[in-house]
Amino acid sequence: MSLTLSQAETQVRDALNEATAVFWTDAQITQWIQEGVRIFSSKTLMVEDTQDITLVANQLKYSKIDEAWLGDLIEPYAAIYRSAAAGTTYKGLIKIHPRQIGNVPLSTIGPPKYYTMHDRKIYIFPMTSAALVAAGATVSVLHAKETDDITALTDEYQHLPILYAVAKCKQRDMKFQESGAMLSQFFQEIAYEREDKHGREVDSLDKFQIPKQGGGNQSANG
Repeated sequence: MSLTLSQAETQVRDALNEATAVFWTDAQITQWIQEGVRIFSSKTLMVEDTQDITLVANQLKYSKIDEAWLGDLIEPYAAIYRSAAAGTTYKGLIKIHPRQIGNVPLSTIGPPKYYTMHDRKIYIFPMTSAALVAAGATVSVLHAKETDDITALTDEYQHLPILYAVAKCKQRDMKFQESGAMLSQFFQEIAYEREDKHGREVDSLDKFQIPKQGGGNQSANG
């Protein structure tokens, strides 16, 4: 069952055997849960979302001023351009590294082809024409984001910010050995989740084709 912040705080207090605030305040526990969520989301890239950028004519750079969610963007995985100018069409944009921008040839205003991220801003080019914007051109961005909201985590990850908060409570109580063991477990699990769920992903063009699984030559019947 997915936990609310209040339910997560209750689980922390259960672990501490302090049902109501005596030594650890509610504000402290909330702060440490949120800190644990921020660390998890930023280190694992496993808090994912999909949001749209409404394109603006002759605009290259989009920031949180244009779309509030860009302020929490960590890593874009894919961008899908949608245009209704000549019937609804969709096109995947090519992701490039910011260093590659200088190697992109001269282009005229029109349908986007490339995108990149720098300083939590998305650059989309060629820049979009007024006609495409008038037709409702958008770019959907599939991405990982930073958050301190435990409800944004799927069920299997919510125990980790709770573990982190309990560890910080133990640290405040000067139970440093217990706290250190819990923090070690927290960061080990974070490293495992990133490697198991994110690190194994195929996301570059040269690795797009999945290699044959298993060893030796396999017949058509397996």
